[in-house]
Amino acid sequence: MGSIAIVGVGPDPHSPLDEAALRRLRGFDRVVVSSSDAILREQLAQASIETIALTDMGLSPDAPVERVIEGLAVLAEQGDLAYVTSSYPFLRPRMLSGLLARTRASIDVFPMPAPLQAILMAFDIDLTADLDIVDAQSLAPNIEQRSSHLIITNIHNRMISKRVATKLAEIYSADHEVVFAGCNQGVGFELSLHTVAGLASAPASQDAALYVPPSRILSPQGFDEFARLIAVLRGPGGCPWDQAQDHMSLRRHMIEEAYEAIAAIESGDDIELANELGDVLLQVLLHAQIAADEGRFDIGTVVARVSEKVRRRHPHIFGDATADTPEQVITNWDAIKRTENSEAGLLDSIPRSLPALMLAQKISKRAVSVGFEWETLDDIWDKVHEEIDELKATEPGSPEAADEIGDLLFTVVNLARKQGIDAEEALRGTCDKFSRRWRSMEGDAAAQGRDIAEFGVDGLEQLWGQAKTEELRETTRTHLEDDSAQEKGTLR
Repeated sequence: MGSIAIVGVGPDPHSPLDEAALRRLRGFDRVVVSSSDAILREQLAQASIETIALTDMGLSPDAPVERVIEGLAVLAEQGDLAYVTSSYPFLRPRMLSGLLARTRASIDVFPMPAPLQAILMAFDIDLTADLDIVDAQSLAPNIEQRSSHLIITNIHNRMISKRVATKLAEIYSADHEVVFAGCNQGVGFELSLHTVAGLASAPASQDAALYVPPSRILSPQGFDEFARLIAVLRGPGGCPWDQAQDHMSLRRHMIEEAYEAIAAIESGDDIELANELGDVLLQVLLHAQIAADEGRFDIGTVVARVSEKVRRRHPHIFGDATADTPEQVITNWDAIKRTENSEAGLLDSIPRSLPALMLAQKISKRAVSVGFEWETLDDIWDKVHEEIDELKATEPGSPEAADEIGDLLFTVVNLARKQGIDAEEALRGTCDKFSRRWRSMEGDAAAQGRDIAEFGVDGLEQLWGQAKTEELRETTRTHLEDDSAQEKGTLR
């Protein structure tokens, strides 16, 4: 790709051409003029400068700007190119900014009295829109500025350029594109496209300026953008609440968000599930950022460690192990976990903060993984009856009764596990069923113009029976409709 220059020769086509501009033009392989500049072409010919009109390139005077940009870019691939006009081409919307984006090369703008003028004219910035112009020495970007046009002036040397890059990286993504306007031999300005991450290598010069286009936060923007948002919230000038949090203060939020995600899963509402999974991810990023602020680890460490773990525990995918069934996968998984921390006991890694029913399931599964198991389901039933008899023999409400109830519940968890039933989900299902019936009872009571508390035991039993009957009738109707739909599908 050759170099590209935009050369203005003055607004009056009858005035003599600028000698400095002519000297510059003689150094280019190709000089292109707009089709309407016949006088300009004649003047350049008299100065022994051969030109190409846009019409020579097969472009009409009213050709879309995208086609003009593409034509110039193709010519620039064959050598150094100058586009000459008696009025700056970037007054045509998207001309100069489009060339920068298409070629990814620097563009010389000559002549131009100030980089600020080059930027304002090149990018068609609406001066009625939000526009911040700040000196590089006083730059202190904040999250609100991301939605505004930002121009940074007086980037005199590379040290200032690096400092500006560091500041911008606090609120912009590393790949966010910016345009650098640097002085070119004292007679023009060179516009070059950079990313925030690569800005430090920009050729700083006296009177240089930087244009940072808006970067509005639209959802979704990707994981890196989300992580950056959390860093901004906890950083200088961020949110007081986020800055005040630590791991301990966020514990209950992690639990609450996890349960709300489970509720969304059970509701079958995809939009709600997406929202709740986002809230869970927010908690993960907050904890990672807290650790990063203290220099312990960051979200990259979290992702790297879980990626390594997933690979290590799936040797049937990423290694030479064999696991053809979900049960074999779980067996391998548990065996690998034991080797990862051979000094720890079998149950040591189970969090004691788990809900008791879930904790009981995990403990029993770990014990079973090394062979500590009843041989048959009937053996567990015998144990259930044994625990019931022991409970009956205790004083009601005594510590011994509490101990025996715990033994009974633990045995029932094993009864569920032996049948492949998740005790947590089974109990949750029963709670949901009870709640549905109770709401039905409240509805029936209200239909009679009475409060449910007025019914007494016998009345409540009757309402309960009605709720069960209604639920059974609705379930039967639903099953019949499903069967009918399946039969119709089979006939088709």
